[in-house]
Amino acid sequence: MTEQKKKPKNPALARRQRQGWVRIGVQIVFFLTAPSVYASAFSGLKAIFTAFGEGEPLAWSAFTTHLVLLVAFTILFGRYFCGWACAFGAVGDWIYRFSQWAQKKTKIKLPKLPEKAVLVLQWMKYVTLAAVLALCFLGYGGAVSQNSPWTVFSMLISGNFRLAAYGAAIVFLVTILMGMALQERYFCQFFCPLGAVFSLLPVLPFFNLKRDAASCPARCGACQKNCPVSLQLDRDSLRQGECIRCGRCSGICPRNNISTAFGLLKGDELWPDLLRGGVLLALMLLL
Repeated sequence: MTEQKKKPKNPALARRQRQGWVRIGVQIVFFLTAPSVYASAFSGLKAIFTAFGEGEPLAWSAFTTHLVLLVAFTILFGRYFCGWACAFGAVGDWIYRFSQWAQKKTKIKLPKLPEKAVLVLQWMKYVTLAAVLALCFLGYGGAVSQNSPWTVFSMLISGNFRLAAYGAAIVFLVTILMGMALQERYFCQFFCPLGAVFSLLPVLPFFNLKRDAASCPARCGACQKNCPVSLQLDRDSLRQGECIRCGRCSGICPRNNISTAFGLLKGDELWPDLLRGGVLLALMLLL
């Protein structure tokens, strides 16, 4: 018998898988070395509005430094922190990947939100942001922390299990974790107040992705189908802030029609992502 030839692997799929595993590796590094960056930056934001509400001058702190640093980093490189370095975003990715694997193994398909519902629910994070900032301004910042799922998450990853006083926050966290199994980037898309801030920031054009739609095959849609935030490049101009720089659209494109704004990079190269991750991690550790 002649040995059966192996079917050649799809190059686009191979690129996507390679980038996916590298991104998981980067997420693990940040999760182990800098898991509290989100909490620190968000505390800085809450402190600013609390000071405004009390009519007091803003006291500069490490929390404020983290917030300013992430804002500047996002303006330069887009929402790289959200896609590669946020501990809560990483947990959401891992839960969703496990859920997809379990569904495939058990052949039980869990319900998924339709795209129209996703686009509507993405506005909820701005409502969450407005509510949190209003409560801090009115002097209820303590209540925000008391009922925040991130507070419980931060306590758990730091080994603090004294959670008796955080009943509502535990319920919120469990609900979010369940949502992460059903919808990719559930918290990031729908409820993350810091993600809402980052999505509103202006981003320098050097690393913005663009799509050569004229060269795309009819009815392809591979980039949008594989986008965790349902973004369609060159059409959703008002939603470009949703992009979390995961690079999956570039990695899956069968014709390499996606590149950065000035065409210098395709967007799925690993070295720029690793370089940005190294710079961000160094800054976080120094702080």
